[in-house]
Amino acid sequence: MYPILYRKKTRTSFLACLLLLALTIRVLGEPELRGMVWARTKDVLGSEALFRTVLFLETGVLPEKLSAPVQLPPAGDEPAPERGNPSAAAASQTENTQTPATAAPTPFTTEAVPAAVAPQPAPFTAAEAEALSLRGNCTYPVDKAALLLRPLNWPELPGPKVLILHSHSCEAYTQCDGHSYLPSDNYRTLDLSNNVTAVGDALAEALAGLGVEVIHDRSYNDYPSYNASYGVAREKIQAYLEQYPSIVLVLDLHRDALEKPVRETVERDGQTLAPLMLAVGSDQGGLNHPHWEDNLSCGLKLQALGCRDEPCLFKKLSFRKERFNGDLSPGALIVEVGSTENTLPEALASMPYLARYIAELLRCP
Repeated sequence: MYPILYRKKTRTSFLACLLLLALTIRVLGEPELRGMVWARTKDVLGSEALFRTVLFLETGVLPEKLSAPVQLPPAGDEPAPERGNPSAAAASQTENTQTPATAAPTPFTTEAVPAAVAPQPAPFTAAEAEALSLRGNCTYPVDKAALLLRPLNWPELPGPKVLILHSHSCEAYTQCDGHSYLPSDNYRTLDLSNNVTAVGDALAEALAGLGVEVIHDRSYNDYPSYNASYGVAREKIQAYLEQYPSIVLVLDLHRDALEKPVRETVERDGQTLAPLMLAVGSDQGGLNHPHWEDNLSCGLKLQALGCRDEPCLFKKLSFRKERFNGDLSPGALIVEVGSTENTLPEALASMPYLARYIAELLRCP
């Protein structure tokens, strides 16, 4: 139709001019005009093969793979991420979950892994409530059945559901092979890989694997001042709750210190686990605490779920006069993971089980 375009020199010049025009139009950011030019060019060339060659110069896509119509991206659009690119996904995940090795690490979020929707746990019963035991210095009368059976009524907002932090970040365990550390005091160390912060890492990872989005604050709260630890932690909890109103569980992970040192363990699935103890505060000590019944209801539910699976893992729930920052959230709990007589591997081994019970708790109505 246009034989002059099939002369070699003329065709080469035409293609060069056409490419320059296309690049100019792309810079100018006029996608509609560019589309009109491409359509007209295809008609003028009169050859599908020649058009595909020119298109290859513009898009970089091999002509033999153009089995479907090609849509050129509008000028200025960012390239779409490649699907099935594990290296890119891994790089993104590493960036999001990188844990600094400084004395005051930046908090990080572990992205939730998509998981199949699990059914709600079976309803709680009065018999389960009767089987749960309390200890501690709070003398308030407690209707365990009423608290266990009351609904949680947590808000369903997008975002992280669980906040993990450590008011006593430096609490450590009995040293063992592969887990030695430089003590800062008796059973305490600034080494985040060998104190209770490492237990929080394991819990955050296990929760993420179950599809629960979680934030783990790895910063020190008891260093350099141990006595100011709960005040320092309080400010951080308030900031997180303000930034993420989706958070329904605030877990303050500790390592217990027993008056009479006794090594307590639980054998499960060929592993040695450190026992767990939940602690809930109240307003009996004189500080305002409007959520202590909510905290206790939450703790009883978590303990009941754990007892359904492993009755020996949880010790008696500790009900205390002190507030322990529990007034900041209806779902605030202290979790004591093992004691000074346990090793870090024993504490770490308990975290997949705790994560499973927490995931079940989040599905309770």
